[in-house]
Amino acid sequence: MMEMNPIQQQLQQPETQKAIVNLLVNLPTYQKNMETLGEWIDFGKAVLQDKQSLNQYDELIRSYNLDLETVEALISLLEKLPRLNELIEKLDNFLEFGEAILHDEASLEYAAASLKSYADPVVEKGRQGLRIVKDIQQKAQADSEPIKLITILKWLKEPSVQQGLKYVQATLTTLNKTI
Repeated sequence: MMEMNPIQQQLQQPETQKAIVNLLVNLPTYQKNMETLGEWIDFGKAVLQDKQSLNQYDELIRSYNLDLETVEALISLLEKLPRLNELIEKLDNFLEFGEAILHDEASLEYAAASLKSYADPVVEKGRQGLRIVKDIQQKAQADSEPIKLITILKWLKEPSVQQGLKYVQATLTTLNKTI
């Protein structure tokens, strides 16, 4: 029996035979890719030999302020792009949701009703306050009787007047200590 050399032994391996068949099948694709790569290399050589194009690119690059700080900022921005993209997508989803609500009559009516339910008590308290102020103004204008010292002394017994005077006293005490 004749001894095979290492190349013949390798060719006898099924994996090697399969790889050779695969290489032969894909050879036209590899050839096209090599031709395309060659075209790109030729294009690159042509650009590098074209002084006018190189001067234009050189002027363009020099017109930008590209120092180390700018490059570091650009790298930092590039590192944050995935997070920024995620935030922009969330904002875009939120805006789409808002637009959908603005174009949906039922949603708008529901939102208006909800806002009205919160606003109505506030508006009513404001109206009540205005009625009280108007009532006080009318009573003060209608009363032509002069205020006497005895009337003021009677007022001093009222709890609301006492509480108000305590606030005035505390304010004066605090202001005297800070000044």
